[in-house]
Amino acid sequence: MPVAFFRFRCALAAAAIAATLGPSRAEEAPERIADRQPVRRQCFSTSQTREKIEAHKLTEPLACMRAAALELSGEALGARLCWLEELFIYEISVLRPDGRIVKLLFDAATGKPHSSRTNN
Repeated sequence: MPVAFFRFRCALAAAAIAATLGPSRAEEAPERIADRQPVRRQCFSTSQTREKIEAHKLTEPLACMRAAALELSGEALGARLCWLEELFIYEISVLRPDGRIVKLLFDAATGKPHSSRTNN
């Protein structure tokens, strides 16, 4: 969902809540809606990734790429380091034999698979 559309929906919902609650509690509504925003993922550039690997003693991305390729019997296309839910993760893109690209998440600290997978 585009960010602008999400903000519009939040503003619209806040206005509806403010109209319902009245002027005394209208200022509380946007704060409560903001608390329900989805978890944001911050991904890093190549140079930032190198710095983070060194500073936090993270697993090398190549090891995770090999593991992902073996798991899916495919070809690892790339990896990027992201910060998700207070955890460094590698997002590994793998080209499966059927032509689909799958993204696997690996814990960058341990090198073990994370619980999520996305199909493209």
